[in-house]
This record gives sequence, structure tokens and C-alpha cells, in this order.
Amino acid sequence: MYPRLFTAAAFCLIAVASSKAEEDSHAIFRRAEAPKEVRAAVTCDEADDIITRDAFAGGWLWQSKCPSNHANFIKAQVFSRDKNGKDAKLIRFPVPRGTPLEEISNVEFFPATREFNSLFVNPEDESVCRTEARWIAQNALKPKLVFWRETKDCDGKKGWRVLKGRK
Repeated sequence: MYPRLFTAAAFCLIAVASSKAEEDSHAIFRRAEAPKEVRAAVTCDEADDIITRDAFAGGWLWQSKCPSNHANFIKAQVFSRDKNGKDAKLIRFPVPRGTPLEEISNVEFFPATREFNSLFVNPEDESVCRTEARWIAQNALKPKLVFWRETKDCDGKKGWRVLKGRK
């Protein structure tokens, strides 16, 4: 009986410790409660009152939602080495042509591999409706574009043109 009780207690302690570590690596702030330096780094008009913080690349990734069309969920990505947002800087994402993006859409980020994936759909653009991209951030503030493809087909089923990398 005691071994089972001991095992159950140990399991509970491990679960609590794991939950605490996960809680420390992810946080949600109301905009007014987020650090001033993080808010100042965001260049878009804020679309909602929430900023998130996640452990990333030896520091912290802050995400703030920006205005978008009905097909996208756009966020600014801000990086700071300090958990409290000191020296926060906006991450700019290089593209095959033109100025780097200050926000990316429908973003997935993977802390372990330092990757960002983005999918952007713009049905109002007759030349390119859908774009898919991937960056790897060996340097958190200077992600490298490793893949970019685009198509006129908003559903993404045909007509892809790869501008950077391979699938």
C-alpha cells in the first residue's frame, strides 16, 4: 500500500514541477501590463488587448496581434533577452524581394528549432493570393529566410512558384 502512495505522491510532485516550468516559459499579459519596451517595439496598430510571452532562443518572444483581413491572423514578433522585456526589439523577417516584414501571418513558431512558419492569404491580390514561408532564427533578431513559395490559387492546390529553398 505504501509503495503505491509514494508513487502517486511522486507523480503529483513531478506533474506540479512540470506545470510550473511550462507556466514560467509561457505567459499572457493585458496590453497595459506588458513591459513598455515591448509595447514600444510593436509598429502595427494593436488589434487586441493581449500580448503573449514565450521562452525562445535564450530569451523571450513576445507576440502582439495586428490588424488583418478575414483570412489571416497577423502578429508582430518582439524579442528580448530579459524576461521583463528590457531591450525588446522587433524581429524583421526577410522576404525574396522588397522590405522585410514587420509582422507575419498565421504564424507557427517552434522554440526547439528556432523556426517560424507563416501562411498569408490575400484574395484581393490578383498576382499572388497565397504565400507560405519559413525562417530559422539562429540569431533571434535576424531570422534567415529558408523557404518561400507563392501562388495565385487562394486554396494552394496548384500553380506554386518557389522563390527560395525547396519543399
